[in-house]
Amino acid sequence: MIKKSVKILILLVIFLYGVNYNAEANNNNGNTGKAGSKNTSGISDDYRLYQNFPNPFNPATIINYKINQSGFVSLNVYNLVGQVVKTLVSEYKEAGTYSTQFDASELSAGVYLYKLQVNNFTSVKRMTLIK
Repeated sequence: MIKKSVKILILLVIFLYGVNYNAEANNNNGNTGKAGSKNTSGISDDYRLYQNFPNPFNPATIINYKINQSGFVSLNVYNLVGQVVKTLVSEYKEAGTYSTQFDASELSAGVYLYKLQVNNFTSVKRMTLIK
């Protein structure tokens, strides 16, 4: 039973890392960082999910994110088994920078993941709850 749980945990971490890596690669839109290259569409490719602060935290933390186009925003917190433990945001938002507080007073100490999804952007970060 423990071996199966460990395998599932490893696969989940690999999957979430791959989602975050692909999302960041897609947000570059081929911009190689060479001199003279710039975004000419007039719209910034600046979707961001920032690291929570403080981290580690007890019992509450702040999560900031930035979206460059309006859309349906989903910000969920997951345990390491992949279960949603809290939905922080699930609504349509205009472009801008936002902040939300996560109160984890009812959760046990440990590592949790939070995932932002908006339009075609997805990003995942890790946070640690200490008691």
